Amino acid sequence: MSEFQSYQRFANVEVAQPLLQLLHQHNIPYETKLDQPRIDPSFAFNPTNSYFVVQLRPEDFEVAQTLELDANDALTASAAPDHYLFNFPDEELLDVLLKPDEWNSFDVALARRILRQRGHDVSPALMERLRQQRLQDLARPEPSQKAWILFGYAMALLGGIVAVFIGWHLYSHKKQLPNGQQVLAFQPRDRAHGFRILVLGSVCFLLALAFRFLLDD
Repeated sequence: MSEFQSYQRFANVEVAQPLLQLLHQHNIPYETKLDQPRIDPSFAFNPTNSYFVVQLRPEDFEVAQTLELDANDALTASAAPDHYLFNFPDEELLDVLLKPDEWNSFDVALARRILRQRGHDVSPALMERLRQQRLQDLARPEPSQKAWILFGYAMALLGGIVAVFIGWHLYSHKKQLPNGQQVLAFQPRDRAHGFRILVLGSVCFLLALAFRFLLDD
């Protein structure tokens, strides 16, 4: 059975209720948690910086997305006429459909309705093509991390434990796609540098530690 992964995050539990009710109604298992940014400038718990996260199994991501879109499709019929999406040109509305992970499900459904009203094809086949294109775009490795690679080597030669974390991040970091799939974030060449930084940083750190113990003796 797959592990639960973050599906959506909300400002608070009240905002998440429509999604939780939808999941419960269709017997889709889920978990919730409070999430806080890893780096808090104040180094203290700040409730305004925390999020309510809904987690699903990766195999349920697409089902939940379809259910959300269908549920919001009915609501779009009564959308306020001054909703900002009505002022979007067709190209921007298509961009909403291409990047649904950057918008809430209501906006995606409304963009689809507006395009239909304007006579455009937004068939399930088109939506699937856009979805596949988006997954391919997001799955591409990040641009070359030259600055972090140089910094990692420098820290490794200085015996800094920071180099170990930089190397491990470059080598193993993954990003999650909207369908729940996880892919390696960096290019093979950057990952190779990350592994070297990890090894070099570990060796240099241990040597520096041993040298310090020898001096203490």
